[in-house]
This record gives sequence, structure tokens and C-alpha cells, in this order.
Amino acid sequence: MAVGVGLVGLGFIGKAHLAGYGRIEAASLVAAHDVAGPARVGLPPAAKWCDSLAELLADPAVEMVDLCVPTFLHVPLARQALGAGKHVFCEKPLALTAAEADQLRSQADRAGRMLMVGHCLRFWPEYLMLKEMIDSGRFGPVQSAAFARFSGRPTWGDWFGEVGRSGGAALDLHVHDADLVLWYFGRPARVRSRGRRDPGAGVGYIVTDYDFADGPVVHAEGGWLPGSVPFRMTARVVFQSATVEYGSAARPTLAVYPAEGTPEQPAVPSADAYAEELAYFVGCIESRRTPARATAAQAVDAVALVEAEVRSVETGQAVVLG
Repeated sequence: MAVGVGLVGLGFIGKAHLAGYGRIEAASLVAAHDVAGPARVGLPPAAKWCDSLAELLADPAVEMVDLCVPTFLHVPLARQALGAGKHVFCEKPLALTAAEADQLRSQADRAGRMLMVGHCLRFWPEYLMLKEMIDSGRFGPVQSAAFARFSGRPTWGDWFGEVGRSGGAALDLHVHDADLVLWYFGRPARVRSRGRRDPGAGVGYIVTDYDFADGPVVHAEGGWLPGSVPFRMTARVVFQSATVEYGSAARPTLAVYPAEGTPEQPAVPSADAYAEELAYFVGCIESRRTPARATAAQAVDAVALVEAEVRSVETGQAVVLG
């Protein structure tokens, strides 16, 4: 029996999730809701339109709610869904603050419901390959790593320009690389950040050095740029015996430069990270297995790390992590 899904929000990321469900046999999109109304995007014939969130949550066929809504709505809507006994997949970041994110995690635990967050890099083929290279030690220990992520300012919602609703580019965009640093290397001892603060919109561009005791030199930067700059993400990991580079605009996207021998362009699996993360969560529900990837606890840590980075920008001082 396929897991019944209720999709809330049919904007930019909601459309990506909608396409993903068409490739997940274990999931059935049974209901959808968006404040803009049913004309926003086409639904499969089997999915019913709900005029309200309450109607969607009252449907016994909905076992899992997929929240693809603006960040400031994550907490109130996730609370309602968990309160209705539904499993919840929520887009990143889980909340505007680590305290609120942790409250959601606790609510899910108390309710015995699964809560997973859309930190899609944990399912992105090239980033998965980098993770395997780091963990396997095939090129020796990591010496340094640098990550970058930037785009023009999003135009599909005015809420992005209000720090109280989006968290600014630091939380909305850079949080991906903050989560990546935690996934690859664990919690740093402290962070040193500089950034550009946009009036009313929070930190619009951030540059962070992550300090690891006796560990690699790690750096990440990202944000929203003036003009219609296309989205780009990059990574460079320098190992003892090789340098590996990833670029979303490069072809091929992944290259390995060994200290000895010729450069390699390893084959990258063809996979849609959005569909992969949803399929993973659906599989956890189906098998009653607690998710171990992109969990609520990991999402809390990612928000807390960005909070520390923003605090470093605001104070001009390094911030020690507990």
C-alpha cells in the first residue's frame, strides 16, 4: 500500500516535489493545498484539491504532509500536521531559530511521528561522492575544503526580503553549506564570519571560516547577488593525495586531480536529489524505520550553526560553539 502524501505549497520547490512523486512508486499524492488556489499548478488525476490545510489534515488517506511553504510558516504548519498525527517532511531551514526548530523536533518525538528536513545536498550525487571519498580515506585525510553558493535574489516571493520571514540569505541559502560542513566534518570549535547586511533583509552575503582543532581548514561563502545572476554551487576538497572539485555549471561537474597520475572525471549517477530525499522518507514511513539522513536533530544543528555565524557577523568576533 503506497504512503498517502498531502502536499502543501505548490510554488517553486513544491513543483519540484510534485514532479518527484511521479517517480516514487511507494508514494501516492492524494491531496494538495496552496493559498493561491488550484490553478497554481496541475495535479495528477488521483489527487484531490483541498481548500484549506484543515481539510487536508482531516483526510485519513494523508499519512505524510510535505511542507513546501515559506520559512516563516514552517513552524506553525508543522505543529498542526504533527498535532493531527501526520509524519512531516519540511523544506529547509526547519525554522527561523534553533530554539523553535528544537521544539518541533521534541513535538515529533512526543507524538511518535517522523520529521525530516529537506537538506537535499545529503542526497545530491556529487556531494554523496565527496562524502564517500572523505569517509573512505582513499585519498588520505582532508587538508582543506571550500564551498560556495550564490544566485540573484529570489523573485518568487516578497517574503525573502524580510529577515523575520526568511532569515535572509544566510539562513535561506547558505544553510545548505553549513549543513554540509556538519555532515562532512562535524561541529567546528568556533566560527569566524564576515558579511554584507541588507537593510531589513538580514545577512545577504556571508563568508565563514570554520575552526576545527587539529582538523582541516574549512571555508564557505554564499548569498544573493545584484542582478539576474544564475544559481551556482561549488566545492573543492583538498586531500593529502588529490584535489577534488565540483561545480554545478561545469561539464563534467566532478573532477579528481590526483597528486600522481592524470585527472579523472568519475561517472556521476543520474539522480534527482529532491525525488531521492522524498523516496527515502517515504521508505522510512513504509518500513517504520526512523530516518538517519537529514533528520530534525541535524536540521536543528544547521540552524544553530548559521545563528552562530550571523552573530559573528554582527559582533565582528569569533563565536565559540558549545
